[in-house]
Amino acid sequence: MPGSKRGTSAGAGEQLRALVMLRDHPDPRRLDLRASLRDPFERLWVRDFYLNTSFKVIVMIDVSASMAYAGQTQRMQVVQDITEQLAISAYRSGDAFGVYCANHDMLKFGTLPAGVNRSSWLWVRRRLGAMTPSGDSADGLLRIAPQLPQRRSLVFVVSDFRWPEGRIEKLLRLLARHDVVPVILQDPAEMQAFPRNGFAVLRDMETGRQRFVWMRRALREKMESACAEHLRAVEQASRRYGFRPFVINGDFDPMRLNQYFMERRA
Repeated sequence: MPGSKRGTSAGAGEQLRALVMLRDHPDPRRLDLRASLRDPFERLWVRDFYLNTSFKVIVMIDVSASMAYAGQTQRMQVVQDITEQLAISAYRSGDAFGVYCANHDMLKFGTLPAGVNRSSWLWVRRRLGAMTPSGDSADGLLRIAPQLPQRRSLVFVVSDFRWPEGRIEKLLRLLARHDVVPVILQDPAEMQAFPRNGFAVLRDMETGRQRFVWMRRALREKMESACAEHLRAVEQASRRYGFRPFVINGDFDPMRLNQYFMERRA
């Protein structure tokens, strides 16, 4: 279907694909005079372009209990902001848009099959606004991956990626045929809210278990190191499959996402 993105086949588009002989592509409107004059065999050459096409934009959302975290920002509000902007952008570009939400299982309430729908952003606002994260895992995303379109799509995986070791690689392996953008959600308050010295109560968002600790410099440095190591692990797993993660630390800024795609293209 026609759209605004570069396809993989030849056709009417804006990005040059190759120079071909006129006999192979009989369209004199695209005659390249310079290439034709340089040819010692006096053959006529025409420009061949990539076909502009549309594709599907899929957003896979982790709605396990850890996504209910509230620090400087409400994590689910950030998820809603991202997904709404993607829905509006997809419609304006003529692309199909779909949403899949999962914790330990796929949630039908949070499923929007991919399609061109100008009110999809409103669906996102209503459904995600009414959703309460729960569950101790995001394994449902692994069940969603085989249900995605066979045709290559643009897939956003939105999560804090606080998953057991090996789960990220397993999901990315299932999504390898698509163009995947892992969206890593962080919050400045995750580390800044802790006292430098004194008692603190740490709570696991998914299991609900709490631990009473004495915050000290060594423990704080250990936690900061673990946080940095977690981010490196997600980035390394993504790059292993040819993907580059997009990190949001706090509020969602659409301009940073635009910059992310421009840098990828460059």
